[in-house]
Amino acid sequence: MQLIENKEEIYTKCIKSINNVPSKNKLKTISTMLFDSFENWIFCGFYFKKDNQLFIGDYKALKIPCSPINFEGVCGAAIKENEILNIPDVKKFPGHIICDPNSKSEICVPFKIHSTNFVLDIDSNKLDNFDETDCRFLTKIIKNL
Repeated sequence: MQLIENKEEIYTKCIKSINNVPSKNKLKTISTMLFDSFENWIFCGFYFKKDNQLFIGDYKALKIPCSPINFEGVCGAAIKENEILNIPDVKKFPGHIICDPNSKSEICVPFKIHSTNFVLDIDSNKLDNFDETDCRFLTKIIKNL
C-alpha cells in the first residue's frame, strides 16, 4: 500500500470512497473514514439539533461523546453563527464543553439536511491541527450530502 503523505491526498481518497456510499450510510461512512485517516483525530462525528440541545448521531471516537450538549460550546456556536469554526486551542474557547480531556483543537462544520441542523465536529489531540485545507475539503464533503 502506498503511503499517503499530505492532507489533500487523504481527503481526495476519502471523498472518492464516500461518494460511492448510499445516502442512508453516508454520515457513518464519513465519520469512520475520516477518523481512521487522520492520526491526531480523537473524535469525528455528527451532532443534530433537537429543541434547544445537540444530540450525537453517527461518530467514531476514542471515548464516548457527550450527549446531549447545550449550545454554549463550539458545536452550538458553529450552528448559531452558521459558519465553520476552527479553534486552534479549545482551552481558549469560552464555554468549551470537555468531552475528552485530550482534545486540544477542534473544527466544526454546520449544515442542514432538510430542516434539521447538523454539525460535523472533529477534535484533535494536537494544538492548531486544522487549517484552510481542512475547511475546504470538509466543506466539499458536506456539500455532497
